[in-house]
Parts: sequence; structure tokens; C-alpha cells
Amino acid sequence: MTIIFKLLLIVSLFLSPLSHAQNQDSPSSNSAPISLSKEQALDFFLIEMALRENLSVDTLREAFRDMKWQNTARQYMVPSSATPPRKNWSAYRANVMNQIRLDAGKKFLQEHHQFLDQLEKETGVPSSIVVGILGVETVYGRNMGSFPVRDVLATFAFDYPKSPNQVSRSVMFKEQLKDHLLNCLEKNDRTISDLIKFKSCLVQEGSFAGAMGMPQFMPTSLRKFAKDGDGDGVIDLRKSPKDAMQSIANFLKGHGWKTGEPIYLSISAEMQTSSIVKELADGDPNPKYNLGDLKNKKVITKWSAPMHEMSPALIVDLPSITKNGENSIEYLVGLTNFEVITQYNRSFFYAMSVIEFGQAVINNGFISTKTSKPEKLQSTNNGRHDHKR
Repeated sequence: MTIIFKLLLIVSLFLSPLSHAQNQDSPSSNSAPISLSKEQALDFFLIEMALRENLSVDTLREAFRDMKWQNTARQYMVPSSATPPRKNWSAYRANVMNQIRLDAGKKFLQEHHQFLDQLEKETGVPSSIVVGILGVETVYGRNMGSFPVRDVLATFAFDYPKSPNQVSRSVMFKEQLKDHLLNCLEKNDRTISDLIKFKSCLVQEGSFAGAMGMPQFMPTSLRKFAKDGDGDGVIDLRKSPKDAMQSIANFLKGHGWKTGEPIYLSISAEMQTSSIVKELADGDPNPKYNLGDLKNKKVITKWSAPMHEMSPALIVDLPSITKNGENSIEYLVGLTNFEVITQYNRSFFYAMSVIEFGQAVINNGFISTKTSKPEKLQSTNNGRHDHKR
């Protein structure tokens, strides 16, 4: 019996009692389509997984028996405020460039500089970017989240908040939940021989969106890009810094990191106020132009090898709020490697903070004078509304 036939049979058995009951109550035979509750949708998902992976559905159900729907995570994912706060690059940057985070970065670099140097030689990904991502994401493992990954993934898969992208996001989180289950199966025989161990893996703590470990990988990225960096035969992104560093470099390399190429180009002070630049800055992290296009529009005048006229480019805008409450925007030209960093998080603020913080750590903790020191170190990883890794 094929999986498809089994699924069709289960669907008919699963829904037929509900359909029969509704038809009895309905005055017309043209009743509305049946919609599953979130509990029913989750149960059907477990049945499907059991069939596809030749697992016991009763065991899967037991692993989810105490699952709790995560309303707090739902509020974080789609804030209720009708008027989102004004974007402020200066405040975001100041939060990242906190002395606590910087000191942690200096300590991390001292402990792992040899591994980072070797990793850069092997992958071409600069040490500053790896150090920057680990610092911005979790302060080198200090803040890896406190939400049960199983529960938040199930919540967003089957109870995603109403929003314009509700359907697509629900589908995405269903895939993440599937990969999380597969990641937690026994490595060799892909069975659930130890339910306690399996469940412990499922409910490990992560971000409100289900990102895990020091680099905050989502299950799909963990499955595709996570690597064993310390050579112990186990990938552990929570406790092994080398695994985390190796995995970050592999993620960036897998998304097209160009060894030896710059990350961005500066725009002259005269062009910062140009209407052409403002028009080109549409907030999309996907490059729509090339350096030749921007040269023709006089946005830039030159670049160094290995860049050339056909090199992809985009305009990055970094809006800030001045002390007087006025808007001020800094523009720059993002190149391929800038777009690769946004594959980790689609925010321009995030990408630029990774670049600047990582370089600050490499430069022995230097912070420019225009950066203020906030009194409290705030999270940068729990405010994301779009997750790529």
C-alpha cells in the first residue's frame, strides 16, 4: 500500500465522523468545507510523519502529549501595535556595541583565534563575520532563548497569527517542525528507541521562533548546513563553539560567499542626499542592479578588483533618529557578500551590525566615538520577524 493511498484512507477516516455530524446539523447538503482545529491538524501531521518515516504514531503522539500552544511567541511574531516603531540604526547599533558583548567577543577571540584563522583559510569566510554573528545572535551562547522549540514550531505551523503572509509562514513552519523531528531521530537507525532522549531533543530551548544553539539555526538550516567542527563525531550547536563556528561558515559559503570580495562600498557625502540614491533604496536585500548600473547613475565612480561592472549590487539604507527627533539616513552599496549575510537575517540593520561588531572585536575592542553605551544589554536575536536559517 503506497503512502499516498494510506494518507487518503486516513483522511477519510479522520474526517468522516466530522463530516457526517455536520451534514446532520446542516439544513442543506451544500455545507461549508470542513476545517480542522489546530489540535486535529497537529495530529494529522504526526500521522503523516509516522507513515513517511515508518515510525509509531502512538510514540509520536506521546512525544507531543504535553505540548502547550505558545501565545507569547505568537505576540512576538506579529506585534499587535498598528503603528510600528520608527527604525533607528543609531539605537540598534548602540545596543549591539555594548561593552558586555564586546568583552565577551574579545574573550571568545582569544580562546578560538587559531581555529578561526584556519576556518577562514578553508572557507574564505572572514573571522570577523563569524565572530560578529555569534556575538549579535547569542553573545557567544549566553542568550540562546527559553522557548521549547517543539511547542513554538507547532504553534506557528498550525496556529500562526492572522497576517498577510499567514499561509506561507504556516507552511514554512510546518517544514521546520518536520525537520526538527527528523533531526531528533536516532542518527543511525532513525528510530525512537529512547523516547525520553527524543523528547528532550524536541523540547530543547530556543528563540521564540524555534532557532537553536549558539548560532541560532532553524531546524532546516541545522539539517543542511550544521557541521562537526571539533571532530568528535557529534554536531552540538549549544555546547561546542567549534561546531557553531564551522556551521556558520558553511551556511555563508553555501549561500554564495565570495572569497576576497568586499562586503559593501561607501557612497560619497554628496550622493548621500541624492534623489537617485533615495529612489534606488527600496529596502529589498536582493540585488537588482550591478556596479555598472550604479556608475552610470553616478552613485559610485570606482571600485577595486576583483569587482567588475557586472558585480551584483543594491542600495542599503540605514535610517536613524537624531537627538532632535529628526530622520537621518545613511546609504551604502551592498555587494554579494552583504546579501549573503542577509540570508542569515533579512534586516539591513542586522547585517551591518554583524559587520561592524565583528570588526570591532577583531580590532581589539575599539568602538568609534559616535557609538553610545546603553545601560542595559538588550536582546538582538528575539526581535526578528523573519527567519532564514
